Amino acid sequence: MNFKRSLAALGMAAGVALGAAAVAPAANAAPAGCASGGLCVYWQADYQGAVQTVYQDNTDLTGYTNFKYALNGAAFNNGNSCNVVVYKATGYQGQGWILYRGTGWNRIGDNLSTIGSNKWCTV
Repeated sequence: MNFKRSLAALGMAAGVALGAAAVAPAANAAPAGCASGGLCVYWQADYQGAVQTVYQDNTDLTGYTNFKYALNGAAFNNGNSCNVVVYKATGYQGQGWILYRGTGWNRIGDNLSTIGSNKWCTV
Protein backbone atom coordinates (compact mmCIF):
# COMPACT_ATOMS: atom_id res chain seq x y z
CA MET A 1 0.00 0.00 0.00
CA ASN A 2 2.84 2.42 0.80
CA PHE A 3 4.38 1.63 -2.57
CA LYS A 4 1.18 2.67 -4.39
CA ARG A 5 0.97 5.88 -2.35
CA SER A 6 4.58 6.69 -3.20
CA LEU A 7 3.92 6.17 -6.90
CA ALA A 8 0.82 8.35 -6.74
CA ALA A 9 2.71 11.10 -4.90
CA LEU A 10 5.56 10.89 -7.41
CA GLY A 11 3.10 11.18 -10.30
CA MET A 12 1.42 14.22 -8.74
CA ALA A 13 4.77 15.91 -8.09
CA ALA A 14 5.83 15.33 -11.70
CA GLY A 15 2.54 16.77 -12.96
CA VAL A 16 2.94 19.88 -10.80
CA ALA A 17 6.52 20.34 -11.99
CA LEU A 18 5.50 20.03 -15.65
CA GLY A 19 2.61 22.45 -15.14
CA ALA A 20 4.93 25.02 -13.55
CA ALA A 21 7.39 24.73 -16.40
CA ALA A 22 4.64 25.38 -18.93
CA VAL A 23 3.74 28.74 -17.40
CA ALA A 24 7.28 29.99 -16.73
CA PRO A 25 7.83 33.41 -18.34
CA ALA A 26 9.87 33.52 -21.52
CA ALA A 27 12.77 35.89 -22.06
CA ASN A 28 11.91 39.10 -23.89
CA ALA A 29 12.43 38.74 -27.59
CA ALA A 30 14.53 41.44 -29.19
CA PRO A 31 12.68 43.88 -31.42
CA ALA A 32 13.08 43.65 -35.17
CA GLY A 33 16.48 44.76 -36.41
CA CYS A 34 18.29 44.46 -33.05
CA ALA A 35 21.29 42.21 -33.65
CA SER A 36 22.41 39.68 -31.06
CA GLY A 37 25.02 41.00 -28.64
CA GLY A 38 24.25 44.67 -29.17
CA LEU A 39 22.81 47.78 -27.57
CA CYS A 40 20.24 48.94 -30.11
CA VAL A 41 18.83 52.45 -30.29
CA TYR A 42 15.90 53.18 -32.59
CA TRP A 43 15.09 56.54 -34.12
CA GLN A 44 11.44 56.39 -32.99
CA ALA A 45 9.56 55.15 -29.93
CA ASP A 46 8.22 51.59 -29.80
CA TYR A 47 11.30 50.24 -31.63
CA GLN A 48 10.35 51.88 -34.92
CA GLY A 49 12.47 53.55 -37.59
CA ALA A 50 16.16 53.13 -38.28
CA VAL A 51 18.23 51.25 -35.70
CA GLN A 52 21.88 51.77 -34.76
CA THR A 53 23.76 49.14 -32.75
CA VAL A 54 26.96 49.15 -30.68
CA TYR A 55 28.69 46.11 -29.19
CA GLN A 56 31.35 47.27 -26.75
CA ASP A 57 32.15 50.05 -24.29
CA ASN A 58 32.03 53.44 -25.99
CA THR A 59 33.33 56.67 -24.48
CA ASP A 60 31.75 58.84 -27.18
CA LEU A 61 28.54 57.92 -29.00
CA THR A 62 27.81 61.39 -30.36
CA GLY A 63 28.80 60.23 -33.84
CA TYR A 64 25.71 58.00 -33.93
CA THR A 65 22.61 60.02 -34.79
CA ASN A 66 20.16 57.79 -32.88
CA PHE A 67 22.28 57.98 -29.71
CA LYS A 68 22.90 61.72 -30.02
CA TYR A 69 19.17 62.49 -30.46
CA ALA A 70 17.76 59.69 -28.30
CA LEU A 71 14.89 61.63 -26.70
CA ASN A 72 12.05 60.30 -28.88
CA GLY A 73 13.65 56.94 -29.65
CA ALA A 74 13.73 53.51 -28.05
CA ALA A 75 16.57 51.32 -26.74
CA PHE A 76 17.02 47.57 -26.22
CA ASN A 77 19.83 45.58 -24.59
CA ASN A 78 20.28 42.46 -26.70
CA GLY A 79 23.64 41.70 -25.08
CA ASN A 80 24.81 38.13 -24.77
CA SER A 81 25.57 38.14 -21.06
CA CYS A 82 25.64 41.62 -19.51
CA ASN A 83 23.64 44.59 -18.42
CA VAL A 84 24.68 47.90 -19.95
CA VAL A 85 24.88 51.32 -18.33
CA VAL A 86 24.17 54.30 -20.57
CA TYR A 87 25.29 57.82 -19.73
CA LYS A 88 24.00 61.16 -20.94
CA ALA A 89 27.54 62.53 -21.20
CA THR A 90 30.57 61.20 -23.02
CA GLY A 91 33.34 59.49 -21.06
CA TYR A 92 30.93 57.68 -18.69
CA GLN A 93 30.32 60.96 -16.87
CA GLY A 94 27.29 61.88 -14.78
CA GLN A 95 24.37 59.70 -13.90
CA GLY A 96 24.14 56.29 -15.51
CA TRP A 97 20.97 54.36 -16.30
CA ILE A 98 21.03 50.56 -16.24
CA LEU A 99 19.44 48.73 -19.12
CA TYR A 100 19.18 45.10 -18.08
CA ARG A 101 20.00 42.36 -20.57
CA GLY A 102 16.93 41.31 -22.54
CA THR A 103 14.98 44.47 -21.70
CA GLY A 104 14.35 47.79 -23.33
CA TRP A 105 12.78 51.21 -23.12
CA ASN A 106 10.06 51.67 -25.72
CA ARG A 107 10.46 55.43 -25.27
CA ILE A 108 13.73 56.80 -23.89
CA GLY A 109 12.28 60.13 -22.72
CA ASP A 110 13.40 63.42 -21.23
CA ASN A 111 15.83 62.17 -18.56
CA LEU A 112 18.11 60.74 -21.21
CA SER A 113 17.71 63.07 -24.18
CA THR A 114 21.07 61.92 -25.51
CA ILE A 115 23.20 58.82 -24.93
CA GLY A 116 26.78 60.01 -24.84
CA SER A 117 28.51 56.80 -23.74
CA ASN A 118 27.86 53.22 -22.66
CA LYS A 119 29.63 50.62 -20.54
CA TRP A 120 28.87 46.88 -20.42
CA CYS A 121 29.03 44.47 -17.45
CA THR A 122 29.33 47.09 -14.72
CA VAL A 123 26.37 45.87 -12.62
